[in-house]
Amino acid sequence: MAKVSININGRKYALGCEDGEEERLMRLGQKLDDRVNNMADQFGQIGDLRLMVMAGITMLDELDDMNKSVDAEVDKRVIDLRKESATALRAATRSETKATDSLLSAAERIERLAKRLSGEPE
Repeated sequence: MAKVSININGRKYALGCEDGEEERLMRLGQKLDDRVNNMADQFGQIGDLRLMVMAGITMLDELDDMNKSVDAEVDKRVIDLRKESATALRAATRSETKATDSLLSAAERIERLAKRLSGEPE
């Protein structure tokens, strides 16, 4: 297990993470520090705990908005794919019907031709 030291609002925090995840954890720590510093600039040094809670809530709010946006986009794409699928199915059914009709017509012509060639009355 790897150890990483991150700095949030001027305080160092030692955290453990999986090997290879150190850079990611440091990047996330920097984002949290940026957010906490932004909150401190807006509201003053109201305490680390409050700043952390406010930063966490605002980040979760943004994440929730992104999730809703992604869900809406997925729903839209699913609807579009269903429409395309239905259109393709109708086109395939029309093509199948045409092919079947053509085969039946060809079979009837072949039968008539075979009867003529064999001398049978049509």
